[in-house]
Amino acid sequence: MKISTSKGNFKIIQTVKNQDELLILGSWNDLVNNFESSRIFLVNKPDSLFGIYVCKQECIDFLGELLLSINYNEWEDFKLGEMNSYRTYLA
Repeated sequence: MKISTSKGNFKIIQTVKNQDELLILGSWNDLVNNFESSRIFLVNKPDSLFGIYVCKQECIDFLGELLLSINYNEWEDFKLGEMNSYRTYLA
């Protein structure tokens, strides 16, 4: 799932290894503004792509915070990408 808000751009994917584990991808600035920097790791240096592993509950809390932080003027900037529940990714 891709999420674009005024707080950043994120991609959330489920890992194959652990069904309760999700990988959130984004830029360093977007991730460090929402999570502890010690948990964030480099995924792809040329693209400056970073990631963080979270459990489903922590992801729900993160998504809830994103929704609560949106004021009525920003709803047009909030976008969810295509969600394919049948796809899983090896992370």
